[in-house]
Amino acid sequence: MFANQFISHEIFPLKKSDSVASAEVFMQDCKVKELPIVEGGKILGMVNELILQQTDKNRVDDCMEVNLKTYLIHEFAHFFELWQRFEQSKHDTLVLINSEQQFKGIIAAKDVLKQSFASLALAQEGSFLIIEVPVIQYSLAEIARICESNDAKILHLMVEHKGTNSNLLHVSIKLNKTYLNHVMASLDRFGYHVIHSNSPLDPNQSMDDRYNWLLKYLST
Repeated sequence: MFANQFISHEIFPLKKSDSVASAEVFMQDCKVKELPIVEGGKILGMVNELILQQTDKNRVDDCMEVNLKTYLIHEFAHFFELWQRFEQSKHDTLVLINSEQQFKGIIAAKDVLKQSFASLALAQEGSFLIIEVPVIQYSLAEIARICESNDAKILHLMVEHKGTNSNLLHVSIKLNKTYLNHVMASLDRFGYHVIHSNSPLDPNQSMDDRYNWLLKYLST
């Protein structure tokens, strides 16, 4: 997924001749706090809601910000880079440019969130679980092997530190199965502590347990 897939078809740049009042109304309608001023494909500057509210100027080009570095992102930037830029800049819009630094469109964080959730595996059917594991013990290959040995495939995985100075990781895993009882049991057996899951209780679990005990009995 690349940045140009998230161009808004409802949010447009301002013109340098636009009035401050009309720009404020447009920003409120679009629910954004920053917009670029564009002329002939060239990005002249950015204006934000706070500056417009405080200025005594009449036109937007009289109160625009010309330092554009944190607002610009290439049209073929990857989805991960796009989210990283939103997080680092704290902007709610970014301006898409091509290799010639020409304006290509506007990307709103709210639209990226909505579109990416619909496209990613998070929206697919299945359940999730969260395991706690020491950093030194974390192995994606082993976790995937344990899950797949129980006929469950990883659709999405997110890793985060429990705390700034902690050596523990919280690993959130979305799987393509609704009932994760056997997956959780296997993870626990290999030393992975499951701290949370939204998996419902498998109605066949008690029957499966009895069947397994019967097999163990017959094999002795």
